[in-house]
Amino acid sequence: MDKVTLNLEQKLYVIAAESGYSCFGFDNARDHANQIAQQLGRSDLAFAENDYAALAGYQKYLNATAAWGRSPLSQRTYFAPRTDPKAAKVLEAYRRSGQTIRLILGDLTTGESWLDEHGVVGRIGRSGGWLKVPLLVEPGESGGGAILTNCILCLVDWHTGKTPYRHPAYREANLSLSPNEEPTLPWAVKRGDEAIACFKDIGKAAAYLAFMRGATIEPSVFA
Repeated sequence: MDKVTLNLEQKLYVIAAESGYSCFGFDNARDHANQIAQQLGRSDLAFAENDYAALAGYQKYLNATAAWGRSPLSQRTYFAPRTDPKAAKVLEAYRRSGQTIRLILGDLTTGESWLDEHGVVGRIGRSGGWLKVPLLVEPGESGGGAILTNCILCLVDWHTGKTPYRHPAYREANLSLSPNEEPTLPWAVKRGDEAIACFKDIGKAAAYLAFMRGATIEPSVFA
């Protein structure tokens, strides 16, 4: 095992590497190990009471991912713990079809979007390795970043604008367009009293607002 230390205050495993350090949360280690244990029917891979916030927990996570990688299930797409099965099913369908999709990510408790502008439109790919996680591959790219599948509020078909998946808590962002005091950027898009983006052109401001509420508008229109 790599050299691993505990950051108890931030609930992180700190993993030394040649170029520095990486971190992995105690909760992530536990949740992945427990999910893999359940799906493989291997209770020995699940966290015991004393594994959380202990080096034994990180080893348990490594054991679980290795067991998954050696099993026939490793050929499946691996979704993060607490991913809605309905969202996973839609992502898999789009991965197979190659069609373009829009991700709206955010807080599943409040239903509020994070208002991500980049890395949310593309086709669904899949990583290599033991845990083949879904990736968002933007147009013109051959690879992409892993999707936070347990933070999906809504999935939008980029060509039709329909929503094949919508989390029960999701609500479109309550945004407004108003004049801005900055003369070089006279238009502001606000969430409540907070300006989240300012624009020189009112048309771009309106396009940004519509995009953040789920409309299928190319980001280049307001960039």
